Amino acid sequence: MSTQQQTLSLTELAIEQLHRSRNFVLALLETLSDDQLHVRVGGGNHALWIMGHLAFADDAFSSAFLDEPSCLPAEHRELFTNGTTPSDNPADYPDREELLERMTTARNRFIKWAQTLEGDALWQASPEAIASVADNAITAVHTLSQHDFIHGGQITTIRASLGMKPVFG
Repeated sequence: MSTQQQTLSLTELAIEQLHRSRNFVLALLETLSDDQLHVRVGGGNHALWIMGHLAFADDAFSSAFLDEPSCLPAEHRELFTNGTTPSDNPADYPDREELLERMTTARNRFIKWAQTLEGDALWQASPEAIASVADNAITAVHTLSQHDFIHGGQITTIRASLGMKPVFG
């Protein structure tokens, strides 16, 4: 069978989408200076909060499916969980490099778990903590990819408010 005739498994496709969505967000973040990371538009989220929130979400999903504690510092959840209001003071947050490291750590942990999904495990019911946003394991993988794109749109809005040209297209 030639490479062109091979197809990705559901798991491989979902993991590929995780890489694509994260690369989209990272490309947008690269265009912002450190001073621009705390710009908020219309009371929305700023990039520092988005970075921490994406790490939080990956970690929350991994922790739920693995039934393990968080891999992030204890104070991380308080700053970045759903429903928190971003502070306008950048000093309230870890710096760019620390947040990028947390994003990478949490995403890698999630991908490592996702790589184990095959057969019936793809359809295992999500733990209660995340069942409201993802019914099952494979949906959870896609949900985090979509989550990246949602917050990538917020970064795009921040960039537009700063008069920056689109990164893509």
